[in-house]
Amino acid sequence: MNRLLLFPLHLVLFPNVPLPLHIFEERYRLLINRCIEEEQPFGVVYHRGESIKEVGCSAVIEKVIKRYDDGRMDILAIGQERFAIDSIDKSGLYLEANVHYLGEDIAGDDGNLSERAVSELLKYAFYAEIELDREALAALTVNQLSFLIAGLDVFGMDTKQEILEIEQAEPRLSRSVEELARANERLVTAARIKGALDQEVDIDSLLN
Repeated sequence: MNRLLLFPLHLVLFPNVPLPLHIFEERYRLLINRCIEEEQPFGVVYHRGESIKEVGCSAVIEKVIKRYDDGRMDILAIGQERFAIDSIDKSGLYLEANVHYLGEDIAGDDGNLSERAVSELLKYAFYAEIELDREALAALTVNQLSFLIAGLDVFGMDTKQEILEIEQAEPRLSRSVEELARANERLVTAARIKGALDQEVDIDSLLN
C-alpha cells in the first residue's frame, strides 16, 4: 500500500509533463513543504465540483522557483506515475490517500499508430508555431507518446481524464491521436480563416 498526500486541482496531470504551480493556500503550503522536507511525491487528482476523480498522477517537486515573504511559493513539479485511490483520509488539514500505482505496459505497435502520432504532433507544432524534433518524437515509446499528446493544452479536462484512465498504452495513444487530429482540423480551419480575412483568429475559441 502506498500513501500519497493529495492535491486536488482543476487539471489533469500526465507522467513526464511539467506542472508549474503557485502555492498560496495555507494547507497546500504545508503539504508542499512536507513533500520537500520528506522528499516525497504528492498526488494530483482532477477536482470538479464537489468530487475528485479516483485516478490521478503523482508528481515530484523539481524546483522551488520562488519563495515569498508571506509563505507563498512558486514551484515546478513533474508528473511521475498514474495511480488509483483505494481510500482517502480526510482527518487532517489536507487529504491523504492509500493508492496503488497503475504500471505502464511496454507495448509496441506495428509502427502505423506511432507514425500517425508523430505526424499529428508535427502538424500541431506547425500551426501552433512551436518547434518539435521529429527524430526525438520517433524515439518515444507508445506510452510516452500517449502522455505527451494528452498533456497538450488542446483538450478539455474531462477528455484528458478519460485518456488518463485508459489502462493499455495502445488504446490510450489511439484515443490521444484521434483527439489531436480533431484539434488539428480546427487549427487548419483557423489558419484558413485567418488567411482569407487577413486578420488574427481566436484559436482558443475554435479549439474549445
